[in-house]
Amino acid sequence: ERKEPAREAAFSEVAQTLSRYRAAFEARSEEQLSEVVDKDLLVLEGTAKNVGWPDYRDNHIGPEMKEWESLSYAEPVIVDLEAAGDTAWAATQSTVTIVSGGKPMTIDAAETFVLRKSAGRWLIRHIHWSGKRRPESKAAEGK
Repeated sequence: ERKEPAREAAFSEVAQTLSRYRAAFEARSEEQLSEVVDKDLLVLEGTAKNVGWPDYRDNHIGPEMKEWESLSYAEPVIVDLEAAGDTAWAATQSTVTIVSGGKPMTIDAAETFVLRKSAGRWLIRHIHWSGKRRPESKAAEGK
């Protein structure tokens, strides 16, 4: 099936926004993250909810980022992506490793994003994040 050039461009732009989102996390940068999220961002993670970028930044992700020594994404995959007009959504999977207190924690993560195009650029309007922590290996525990 041949896709329309405008739709292909939207897919590429959305994928770039998601890549910048991951890079912001890896840099642990609130500033970089603020460049890819909408001010009216809604985040659902487990049973937690953040409404608006200031709430997410000040009461959730900002404090968490300060605790992390590092965060890295491995094998990020866009599982599904759709765009129509100024709205897009994407489902992704990846492996996230966070080091905090000198100890790595690896999580198999899945995210759903809703994006809105505003002033010529795609911004993340909604994130639903879930993950399952991988058990620590005996080698990692030094046993």
